[in-house]
Amino acid sequence: MSRDARWKALLDLLVERGRLDVEEAAADLAVSAATIRRDFDQLAEQQMLVRTRGGAVVHGVSYELPLRYKTARHASEKQRIAKAVAELVAPGEAVGLTGGTTTTEVARALAVRSDLTSGTPALTIVTNALNIANELAVRPQFKIVLTGGVARPQSYELVGPLAGGCSRRSPSTWRCSAWSPST
Repeated sequence: MSRDARWKALLDLLVERGRLDVEEAAADLAVSAATIRRDFDQLAEQQMLVRTRGGAVVHGVSYELPLRYKTARHASEKQRIAKAVAELVAPGEAVGLTGGTTTTEVARALAVRSDLTSGTPALTIVTNALNIANELAVRPQFKIVLTGGVARPQSYELVGPLAGGCSRRSPSTWRCSAWSPST
């Protein structure tokens, strides 16, 4: 098993169980305890987990893996979903997108649609996701509206009363809104 495959397996087990000990992980992956200790140390250096005596726990209080790890999980499925969702959106509409890896793929699918390369605006994107706003801000045909709020480092989302207030007043024309103000 390659190091990358082992790290993916360790992170998947960690998300599933919340904590792992060295011996248990070594048995699950059929590798030595020393290998798992080194893996845990290297993953801790990248802030993907927190080392504990004899094991590891998920990084952070929220028990979520960072977005950079989630992005690679089920990438082809997310892209397929994103393409289907993007096809539902008509030029000139307002689209609400929350943060998340699948909605980021929706934004990317919208960005490459040939019928959305011009217009004033071709689309209005209302989002609480800093990464989505950042990717689409360089495309002048899109009007980008950020909800406001406090940045959530695990997901790059803006949360709090400002973001929640915007989502409660969302227009009925939004085609793929997935607001979740309680996050």
